[in-house]
Amino acid sequence: MINVVGLGSTSSRDLTLEAVKIMKNGNKNFLRTDRHESLSFFKENNISYESFDYLYDKMESFDEVYKKIVEILLEKSKSEDINYFVPGTPLVAEKTVKILLESKSEINIVNGISFIEPVLAAVGRDAVDGLLFLDFDANIFDFDTRRDTLITQVYNKRIASDLSLSLQEVYKEEDLAYVITNAGLDDEIVREVEIYKLPRFDDYNHQSCIYIPRTDGKNMPLIFDKLSNILEEKDIYLDEENFAKIKDLIIEKSQDLSMDYESENDLLILSFILLFLKDRDGLVDFRQIYEEIYKKLDKIAIFLK
Repeated sequence: MINVVGLGSTSSRDLTLEAVKIMKNGNKNFLRTDRHESLSFFKENNISYESFDYLYDKMESFDEVYKKIVEILLEKSKSEDINYFVPGTPLVAEKTVKILLESKSEINIVNGISFIEPVLAAVGRDAVDGLLFLDFDANIFDFDTRRDTLITQVYNKRIASDLSLSLQEVYKEEDLAYVITNAGLDDEIVREVEIYKLPRFDDYNHQSCIYIPRTDGKNMPLIFDKLSNILEEKDIYLDEENFAKIKDLIIEKSQDLSMDYESENDLLILSFILLFLKDRDGLVDFRQIYEEIYKKLDKIAIFLK
């Protein structure tokens, strides 16, 4: 069996009684990384451990590191019970734990305090209205400007630079973000900065993350919500007259297609209006529409033949 234990988000003061009990149970202790303030507890109490930090220098990618850690842990656990300690809590932003759980091995999860709590305290935000939690390699379609967003594992300046470029495709470049390093520790650093300035800091480390408050930026869910409200407020419904108007406009705009995007915008709006009106009348089901579109994406070439 593998005891997977959270070390808490900050120093040894965050360790739970259960975590301390497991540290001292006589099993071999393994740490994903010893770059954590709670390491002092191991040293002060003469508790032996092995760290996997050496793999980060040997492997070419984080994915390789995580897979190798799991491979070693599973091999060790074949002959004896072991303890595996991770920063924060095991089920928040810990890919090695995810892989371990997928292995179907016998795993005992011992929760700790996640880093989310000190991050929220650092930026003075309440997550009750929704918090989007993403990794640094999220793509532009993962972001939602209607939600506060926390991006983890911003280990260095290169990652911050790549992330800044992706964010600027969704947010305005002057939208503000918080860069938080060592949340909850005595040397905590919190900076509020425009998104385009994220690469300008040199002190990103393994405990850095970026928090972006919600903005008024537009995205598809917001557009759908506004369109639905307008059709409801204006009491616009689908009859033969409205259907003919929309159909004629779609045909007209299609004939005006060019290499710019003006006509495409109008065509999208008209298509959405038609679909929303049909949905209100029970003629279509958006869930089915999404399914059909998704299926056709694999055969996208049929539209170009």
